[in-house]
Amino acid sequence: MKMAFELFGEPELERLFQDALRVWRAAAFRVQGTEEFFDYLTDYGCEVDGEYVRFPQRVIDKALARIAEEKQRWTAGHRNAEERWPASELRVFTHGQALHICDLETNRLRPATEADLVKWCHLVDAMGIQERSHPTFIPTDVCRGAADFHTFATIILNSRKAHRVSVYSARTLPFFIEACKIAGEEVRRDPVFAAKCWVNSPFMITRENIDVAMDARRLLGAPLTFGQMPVAGAAVPVTVAGALVQNTAESLALNAMRLAIDGLTHSIVGTSTVIDMVDACHRQSGPDLMLHMLAGSEMHAYLFGGQSTIAVAGVSAQTVSPQSTYEKALSTAFNIAAGKRQLGIGCLADSDVGSPVQLVLDHEMVGFFRHLFRDVSADDAHVGLDTILATAPRGARFLETNHTAQFFREACWLPAFMDHRAPLAWMQNPSDMIDRARKRAGELQASAENQCPLSAQQRNQIQSLIREADALARDI
Repeated sequence: MKMAFELFGEPELERLFQDALRVWRAAAFRVQGTEEFFDYLTDYGCEVDGEYVRFPQRVIDKALARIAEEKQRWTAGHRNAEERWPASELRVFTHGQALHICDLETNRLRPATEADLVKWCHLVDAMGIQERSHPTFIPTDVCRGAADFHTFATIILNSRKAHRVSVYSARTLPFFIEACKIAGEEVRRDPVFAAKCWVNSPFMITRENIDVAMDARRLLGAPLTFGQMPVAGAAVPVTVAGALVQNTAESLALNAMRLAIDGLTHSIVGTSTVIDMVDACHRQSGPDLMLHMLAGSEMHAYLFGGQSTIAVAGVSAQTVSPQSTYEKALSTAFNIAAGKRQLGIGCLADSDVGSPVQLVLDHEMVGFFRHLFRDVSADDAHVGLDTILATAPRGARFLETNHTAQFFREACWLPAFMDHRAPLAWMQNPSDMIDRARKRAGELQASAENQCPLSAQQRNQIQSLIREADALARDI
């Protein structure tokens, strides 16, 4: 399955790039930085005036020269390489940072609790899901000022291993580091938690984000990393071209700052979400957002080298419903056809709601594509020539053969939630795939066990860290 895309040609990308340079030259970046942060920028040639950072032409030229070098290296390394398409293996991960859960029993939204996160950890491990890009739930019934660490510690205490949580406050960073040490996780260079410097588009960085990133750099030896999630129609223009120009300008400015601090570049980041003009709410799904994301990917490939990609980020449905299954099917099918092989499952409402029921539905949908991508054997046993010769003359009686009994589990897709019965059979005992999924999610959740491998001593140490973090947050 392969799809190719092109939104803008090189002449258009060059024109939009030149527009982005005009914006970069004209727009100051407002940064509530530390003295150390500003010293790096000044040494690189940036002009710092209070909270405002400007980029003289000599700085722009240095940054663009480095970007051009990276494109040259990529081009040289891929000059004679054949175009590669992703393999057929599909990997799933849970994601989201939800303050709400779609309740398993009522299918209504309510605030997520620590108990919900505990059950989620047990359920995900029981289903054999090994990757989590975010915690899915941020509990609302814990100390608010330490909710990030509370989430991280709860995952450690209730999972096979630690999984990523974003550090929201510099004061909780030491607790993350200490918890990793207790759990035996690596904390130098590649910590399991995320400590990014998040940008408030357009062109703003708060002191809290600077403190988190610079403290992580100092304590972990990890380079500073910027994060962006521009919103079309609010933080950037609503049009694809206008958003691309502003996003490129902002990304180029971040390139200069990261080069100044760690000698590293920063990718061109496209729009991450759009404002829905009907409901006046942010949205991470839909064909409009897909075009925004493709535009950003094309600009990155144009400047740095590489192949542009397109994907659907999420679904807007708030609860498990026909809309959620409709959106999930559209996005998953499109992403796979576009070459994506890692799929996020279990979230609703643009990752602001987590759902155990949606998790098992999504997991089965991925099973559909895994079955589609499976290897198909043409050996003698699978052909079953003797069975064909013996059965075909007698009519459609392959259900009676040993060949069918031997291979149907391998050959047939056997979903647990979709109902493929004939209408008259269904009428005698009607069922609904969402009801079936709810029952299965409840069974799995009830039987799932805590697979945390830590000793009692390690668990007690992490519980002590939770109490310390809560006490610190309450004192501030």
